Amino acid sequence: MIQSARTYLLVSFLLAALAGIVAAWSTTTYFASRDQEPSLHQMIHRDLRLTSRQRAQVAEIEARYSAQRQRRENEMRAANARLAASIETDRQLSAEVQAAIEDFHLAMGELQMETIRYVFEIRETLTPEQQTRFDATVTAYLTEQEL
Repeated sequence: MIQSARTYLLVSFLLAALAGIVAAWSTTTYFASRDQEPSLHQMIHRDLRLTSRQRAQVAEIEARYSAQRQRRENEMRAANARLAASIETDRQLSAEVQAAIEDFHLAMGELQMETIRYVFEIRETLTPEQQTRFDATVTAYLTEQEL
């Protein structure tokens, strides 16, 4: 009886942890998506009426951020693969399972920090009027409000 209760708790915990990781990944993917209408990227290029100098600065910032984002997303995928392998091998909340979860959270946190740095770096290239529109858009995205 005790063994089946432990097994039930372990399976429940692992499923909850996996659901949390999937939810976190989905949220990160959703906010980083280029298909979102209208995206921050689209707003910057379509609505802010950037000068040619601003377009060049923004392109450089976006290229750097895109590479960073890809690296962090690869790290999250690798951590998820390690998590799946550890769960399959260990069938318990082992040190390897916990390490894979921590690796995922670390990569996700770094992606969020790099995204915020990207937002502030883009903001620095804008005029005060453009910054007002940009700030309102960023706030709306973060609070899931309509513009």
